[in-house]
Amino acid sequence: MQLGSFSNAVYTFCDWFTRLAYINLLWILFTFSGFVLFGFFPATIAMLATLRQFIRKNHPPVFQTFWHYYKKEFINSNKLGLIIAAIGYILFINSSFLQSTTNNMTSLLFYSSIIMSCIYFLIICYTMASYVEVDQPLGVHFKNALLITISNPVPSLFIISGFAAVYFAVTYLSGIGFFFSVSLLGLVVLSSANMAYKNVLRKQEKLSV
Repeated sequence: MQLGSFSNAVYTFCDWFTRLAYINLLWILFTFSGFVLFGFFPATIAMLATLRQFIRKNHPPVFQTFWHYYKKEFINSNKLGLIIAAIGYILFINSSFLQSTTNNMTSLLFYSSIIMSCIYFLIICYTMASYVEVDQPLGVHFKNALLITISNPVPSLFIISGFAAVYFAVTYLSGIGFFFSVSLLGLVVLSSANMAYKNVLRKQEKLSV
């Protein structure tokens, strides 16, 4: 029985290992097939949607699933990407301007803008996780992501620590980034978002009682 459990664990690990590597390669391929600018967000959404199927213990064909979501969400995901990029650009310009000035008030505003940028990063993560989870208008995705970011600090810490862990792994383990960087980040985002969703449901159940 113990040997069988060990064999199942090894098989599950190897299965996920190969899936993550394959999905990562597909993300690279489809990002460049959209000339990066137009392929980045469709490929990212397709990656998250494909990973979501496996987290839910579904086992669809990887390439067909990835291609299906890439085609289906190509336009809408680029609309989402345009909004994300526009807000991010405004935050970047604001931070750059404040960093270039040298007085106490602007220093305080600069650090506030850094905190806002971190919150915005978490909102992006939850928005993209929500995008592949439920069919809602983009404004609703952003609103829900903001509420989750504010009310669920633990999953947000998991996202930050998970991204840091992947960054150090990619930095110090040569070659791992090409096969696992983006897919591992996607797994971190979806797992943390699922944790946040469960926390929200528990809070709603307590309120209803």
